[in-house]
Amino acid sequence: MPYSDAEGKDTALSWYQEIQPATVIDVGAGSGTYARALRGRRPWEGRWTAVEAWEPYVDRFGLTGLYDRVVVADARTLRGPFFRADLVIAADVLEHMTRADAVRLLGKIRAHAAHLVVSVPVLHLDQGAVYGNPYETHVDHWTAEQMRTELSRSGRLVDEAVGDVLGYFWWAR
Repeated sequence: MPYSDAEGKDTALSWYQEIQPATVIDVGAGSGTYARALRGRRPWEGRWTAVEAWEPYVDRFGLTGLYDRVVVADARTLRGPFFRADLVIAADVLEHMTRADAVRLLGKIRAHAAHLVVSVPVLHLDQGAVYGNPYETHVDHWTAEQMRTELSRSGRLVDEAVGDVLGYFWWAR
């Protein structure tokens, strides 16, 4: 779904306020959930970039009004240096690709970002295309332990919050 469960958003906000990023890349922006939840809740001003694979979402959800820059692209096709930012958010996006693709994308992000916040469903949720968007199909499932292990491969796992629906993970270089 282009929307996200409310669980864990307070945790994401807390981490965001602690990081105080000057640059943010929101991978799989969807309806702009994280820009809506996090922007404007801090005393500093940062530059936000949305990466959205499904071009119709840009107009449907007003992404150009929520972000400083909107890039219509499948994040898996972007070169690693694109992800050079203080914070990359990959929330509710990794389950929409194969495990191998997600691991490669996480590797590109970790090679260039200072911080990464990931959220994934921790219960198996079947989902097909939504609003005609094939990128919304759930392709793979991550458990909290699998994500914890993956993010511990390089850098450090700073914190995590695992709920009934979503798991949030904060990684740092």
